[in-house]
Amino acid sequence: MKTPVVLCAIPARYGSTRLPGKPLIEIKGLPLVMWAYNRAVDSGAYSSVCVATDDQRIYDTVKRHGGNAEMTAAHHQSGTDRIWEVAQRIPCDYIVNLQGDEPDVPAAFLQDFSAHLADIDNNSLLTSLTYATIIEASNPHAVKAVVNAKGEALYFSRSRIPFDRGVQGPVYKHTGIYGFTRAGLKKFCGLPRGELEMRESLEQLRALEHGMRVVCRVSDYRAHGIDTPEDLAAFEKLLVTTDR
Repeated sequence: MKTPVVLCAIPARYGSTRLPGKPLIEIKGLPLVMWAYNRAVDSGAYSSVCVATDDQRIYDTVKRHGGNAEMTAAHHQSGTDRIWEVAQRIPCDYIVNLQGDEPDVPAAFLQDFSAHLADIDNNSLLTSLTYATIIEASNPHAVKAVVNAKGEALYFSRSRIPFDRGVQGPVYKHTGIYGFTRAGLKKFCGLPRGELEMRESLEQLRALEHGMRVVCRVSDYRAHGIDTPEDLAAFEKLLVTTDR
């Protein structure tokens, strides 16, 4: 049986309202985007890894540090659209969309996620959830999810869901990693934006609105995305305390 070819693509853009030039911010002499890139490569979970960007500065930086990068058009509305452009150039069976602002993704998490790509078909996608803290459950920046008995998403929201009325249960927080078959990614990117997607500003709702399955893996991995100067300072402090 043929071993599936898995491409890990990391979308990266220069603009960021809260942290301009975020992918190129250096931490211990290494640009942020390369932290995620190196984690993906070192995990051994992928046939190939590349950064997808429309910015020449990011492209040149990745290349200078020995990484693979692909230039894309500037008109894409999302990182997923950017990745689909790249996936049309690189032969692959599956594509994993990995966030470039999460510098500390464990190899075991990436390996487990890729091992479950076989759970999806051309009408579904794979993503990951973890358990929300009390603060995250009410924080609109932390996206919550409700799943069915099969572990498939019923809904994603910036509001706290579900509402606990008499019965307490876990609140799931969405982790922004996605897996697609090549045909599944093509289908997703060809769908029109849905009303719920625009209202919640959550791209994954497009899949649910158009009848695609969203298969969810629950893990203990808690993503530490760097979106603000405070996030950056906290990660740098963590590096000092853990001597990494």
